[in-house]
Amino acid sequence: RGIPLLLCALLATALPAVEHAAINTVCPVTGKAVDESIPPVIITIGKGERAQRIAIGVADRAAADKVKTNPAAYVDAAKANRKGN
Repeated sequence: RGIPLLLCALLATALPAVEHAAINTVCPVTGKAVDESIPPVIITIGKGERAQRIAIGVADRAAADKVKTNPAAYVDAAKANRKGN
């Protein structure tokens, strides 16, 4: 007869929300492996109906700050899974 309401509530609080998965495993800032304990930086490319959200993984908090400050400088490197120039 379906899942009892209390069980649904427990599952909803026990399971983390699904985040965007990073498109890369190499940090585009440092060239090091992405630290999965750091949430990826979510950026939006384009506008309107063609806008795309991309999650860029980073190796540390300083790298995250750099991507947030200037995402356009790191998008291509993240897509190519390498360090940027």
